[in-house]
Amino acid sequence: MATALMAFGSPVSRKLLLTMVLLVVGLDVLAIALFYGFGMERRPNQVQMAFIVAWTMVTLAIVLVYLHRIRQIRDLAAGRGRRRGG
Repeated sequence: MATALMAFGSPVSRKLLLTMVLLVVGLDVLAIALFYGFGMERRPNQVQMAFIVAWTMVTLAIVLVYLHRIRQIRDLAAGRGRRRGG
């Protein structure tokens, strides 16, 4: 049974994954609200594209940071990681 639970990661990594998903969903809700709230659908294509690129880059930053943290936890649990500070 312990191996079945490990297949889904540690509680810390699951919490980080859930946090990442919630942050991305929250960002999407905010970005969509801003897109329509500021009337972006009526703006020039360049303005729309800049907005979408910024939205995508923030999403990418969130995902990269959280996946890096999850990988660090996984590697430490497998004995492959390096501990900081020593």
